[in-house]
This record gives sequence, C-alpha cells and structure tokens, in this order.
Amino acid sequence: MRIFSTAVCVAALSAAALAQQSSAPATPPASSNGQAAQQAAPLPAPAHPITADQIKEMQAVTKTDDLKKHIVATAMQYYRSAFPPFIPQDVIDDLDKSLQTADLNAKAGEIYPKYISTEDAAKIIEFYKTPAGQHLVVAEPYMISELQRSAIQIAQDTARDVITRHKAEIEAAQQKYAEQHQQSKPSLNAPAQKPSTQPKQ
Repeated sequence: MRIFSTAVCVAALSAAALAQQSSAPATPPASSNGQAAQQAAPLPAPAHPITADQIKEMQAVTKTDDLKKHIVATAMQYYRSAFPPFIPQDVIDDLDKSLQTADLNAKAGEIYPKYISTEDAAKIIEFYKTPAGQHLVVAEPYMISELQRSAIQIAQDTARDVITRHKAEIEAAQQKYAEQHQQSKPSLNAPAQKPSTQPKQ
C-alpha cells in the first residue's frame, strides 16, 4: 500500500478544480432529497498502528521519491494543456519548481497509522523487497496513468451513451424549460399597471 497510489489522478483532477475555482459552489453538492451526500464510513483504526521507522522503510522500498517525480511530471503535463494560453511561462515554471520541492508525503506520519497496522506493514515491506514487489514499484505509476486515461474514456463514453438513449426526453425537457422561463419574463408589449386609486379598507 502506497500513499501515492492515487496521487496521479488527484493531480490531474486538481487542475480542473483550479480552473473552475471561481465558479465552484461554496457548499457541498446535495443529494436528490436535498441533503448533503454522505461520505463512506471510515475504516477502523488498527490496534497496533504502523511505526515511524516502518513508514520510512516502506517509503524506501517503494521508491517514493521516484514516484513523486512521475506524479509531478504527469501533473505538469496536464497543467500545461489545461491552463489558458495567457498564463505566463514564468508562472508555469514556478509551479513546476514548487511541485518538485513540495513535500507531497508530509502527512504520511499522520495518515499511515490510521489504516496500516505494524503487522501488515511488516508483510508489505517484506513483499516490496522481493523481485515481484520491486517490479510492481516500477510498473505501478504507468498502470495508474493508463487506468486513469481509460477510466476517463469509459466515463465519457458512458455519459454519451446515456444522453443518446434519453435524447428525446432531454430535448422535450429543454423545450419545456425554455417555454416556462420565456413566459416568466415580463413582456415589453404588456400595458403598465396603474397604481390603484381605491382607498384601503
């Protein structure tokens, strides 16, 4: 288990979030019944949490520094394609340099003990020391990148298929919405209402 196993996806999605920051809602999205969506129940904390020495050893055998370079490179590739063309080059260069020096694993000492026991940590470290574990270390960043791209493609294809299946329904709803909102607009030809001259009772 690696603290960066999903960081590539987070880095890519964060660019979109940054681009839409000004229009993002201040409140969490509500479900269909008007209540905020509930988060998944947290995992129970291990009785014997991973130790600080185990965290350091796990980071060493999983080559955390190499994975960080891959994450930063992937993030910057997305940022460069997502940023508007007017963003100055020195801003992009500063972001690249800042990400290179940022401690992306700063919270490992707080996060790991919430989910990994010292017993599991020993087995995880033992596995990553094997040839198979080291092969996984090398292959995992590439697998994550491909899984991310395929997941986005599948999501786009699925959304397009759903919209196509409901095309008539969507067009009817769009027409109804337009008609309702057109009727609610004040007409320029409507006569102005004169204030009533009758005394109030």
